[in-house]
Amino acid sequence: MSGLLAGTGRCALEVPRGITLIGYGDRWRGASGVRDPLFATAVWLAEDGTNEALALLTLDMLCLHEEVVARIRTEVSSRLGLPAERLMVACSHTHAAPVAHADRASSPRRRRWIREVVERSVEAVTQAASSPEPAALSAAAGEAHVAVQRRERAASGQVVLGVQRDGFVDRTLGVLEIAAPDGRARALIVNFACHPAVLSPRNRRVTAEWPGVMRRELEAALGAPVLFVQGATGDLNPDHEWGGDDPGAMERIGCEVAQAVQKARAGLVPIDGLPLCGARTELEVPVLERRRPDGSRESYRATGARRLGVPPFVIDPVLRHLYPWASRLRTGSSGAPVQPLEIQALRAGDFALVSHASETFSEIGAAIRSASDVPHTFFAGYANGMIGYLPTASAHAAGGYEVEEAPLAYRVSGTYAPESAALAIERSLGLLSSLRESGAPGA
Repeated sequence: MSGLLAGTGRCALEVPRGITLIGYGDRWRGASGVRDPLFATAVWLAEDGTNEALALLTLDMLCLHEEVVARIRTEVSSRLGLPAERLMVACSHTHAAPVAHADRASSPRRRRWIREVVERSVEAVTQAASSPEPAALSAAAGEAHVAVQRRERAASGQVVLGVQRDGFVDRTLGVLEIAAPDGRARALIVNFACHPAVLSPRNRRVTAEWPGVMRRELEAALGAPVLFVQGATGDLNPDHEWGGDDPGAMERIGCEVAQAVQKARAGLVPIDGLPLCGARTELEVPVLERRRPDGSRESYRATGARRLGVPPFVIDPVLRHLYPWASRLRTGSSGAPVQPLEIQALRAGDFALVSHASETFSEIGAAIRSASDVPHTFFAGYANGMIGYLPTASAHAAGGYEVEEAPLAYRVSGTYAPESAALAIERSLGLLSSLRESGAPGA
């Protein structure tokens, strides 16, 4: 009789001093040191007596470029035979980690760092797959109250980055526990949405941020590895104002979420962990190009130069230093530009994890979770790549940083169309349905 097997693995990511940190647009100097270590942590689920398996890899990184994710998946597939659609690579989105992409024009130090990320990631998954043991799954849901809606409506009517107390905040906290037959915890997966941006741009020390504090506290209590899966936090920030003891606030928020996890664990219920299946698809997110008064297309360089009051030739060198991202923009079937967005779903019996390669807004993640017919569904943003923010239609109409300015960092000459959120929700739920109906990867 087949049963569920599980294994875990972890490798530290050694961050070189002086490397550029990512996450803020005005952080020009490199890392001055390490506050706490960054890790690549993996869990491997397999069905005994078969070749069926899934893997989740979590990284203490802002995000990874699609090309880096492809390198990890290719190497894991070569070593372990695991198809790409069955490995999810999810980042915590800490704003105190190094840049996550390098090309031939990048510095040798940056290229070495990316090789380190790939090698340590593959090693973590390999460790997890090396000696899986009998396991059982339990799930629970709770709440944590550390995040706030950050899209503030100013007196002028404009949307700015701030605090909107009556705005939507998804406070749901998901917990999946992987336990040995004797009930001992072997791993814990925590899913919650809140930007790891408690520390301001002035911080130059590498840190896993508040999720690292949460993990430290839980692992000390459980004696088992904790994997954090960041949720749909594109429009949510920690409820903390920079400058008021930022390190202390980071500790407080991390500990508060850890306490919420422990409270939720009191309600853990056993769930079926089989069968195992995974699928991924690519959604063509429509791009609305910016136009000049004469109707001609305005490039991201021209838009950035106009907004910053600098010559257009300055834009690319600045982006190459702060956010060296290779855009995958292409022409869609309609002849208009589109941005490919990977959507993935993993399922282990009564548990499912759906992911977007984007900074998805909280209402979108909540909508997918609530519409799923899988009893325990988690949502992951910042997984398998990054195309930037995925806002709701109402947020698109209101404008603001996430809608109008952030796409420039991805070399997008415009905004993502307002229907993008509805398309992503529909495709995500369709992917889940394909797993339910076929029990095997669907498209």
